[in-house]
Amino acid sequence: MTFPRLYGRLLVAIPGIALFLFVLFRTPPYWALLLFSSLSLLAAWEAVQLCCSTGINTFARVISSFLAGVVTLFIAIDHPLTLPVLLLPGAAIALCVMVTLGPEHSRRRIAGTASLLSLYSIGFGLMGRICLQWGPWALLALLALCWVGDSAAYFTGIAFGRHKLMPKVSPAKSWEGFFGGLAGAVAGSVLAGIIGGLPLTPLLVAGFAGGVAGVLGDLFESSVKRDAGVKDSSGLLLGHGGMLDRFDSAVAAAPVFMTVLFLFGVS
Repeated sequence: MTFPRLYGRLLVAIPGIALFLFVLFRTPPYWALLLFSSLSLLAAWEAVQLCCSTGINTFARVISSFLAGVVTLFIAIDHPLTLPVLLLPGAAIALCVMVTLGPEHSRRRIAGTASLLSLYSIGFGLMGRICLQWGPWALLALLALCWVGDSAAYFTGIAFGRHKLMPKVSPAKSWEGFFGGLAGAVAGSVLAGIIGGLPLTPLLVAGFAGGVAGVLGDLFESSVKRDAGVKDSSGLLLGHGGMLDRFDSAVAAAPVFMTVLFLFGVS
């Protein structure tokens, strides 16, 4: 039994997790906001390349990526102008597409890019808000949900995967990996959350619901990549692809995780 790209995954995952832990527990809160804004900027850079691989100049990519980082910051601090600012990255890329490429394939380029920019900007922004409102342990519970769930799905799928989950979208994913990942997501959420003093019941619900949302986010991004004819959104992270690949589950799980905490009245 072999585990493809395992060495590369560990080579990136270990220092990456260490960086997150350092920022969350050893620096002032604004450093976490800066981290998530930076991740959002990098994800936006990849999103523009993925959906508009030709015809968009570097200036347009810089502007739309910068605006995505700004949106993430506004969402994290719950600024009154969050909703208007949320429209800016998509509006910027729409204007650039119309000016440089015209109407041909504009619905795919504009809608695809704007959707990815919004998804990742909102997801990273909500991670920052979770950190500010519920503390670093709550955010770590969300991240552990995704990290442990992803690892459990990876190993379970390779070891026991027989029945394909959605072969047209992601041929490697199996139902066995899905359920293994779901169990890992619940375990990761509960373990990190309990250590941080969060109540058990919302952690169980958030782990389950967030695990399902994370898989959907992963499948959504896989579908976009398959349509674009690429395996990874970039080669930035050895063994993990790019920012879109690494955080597709987390940005989808973040709003679900936050909603569960709010509905259960976790303070």
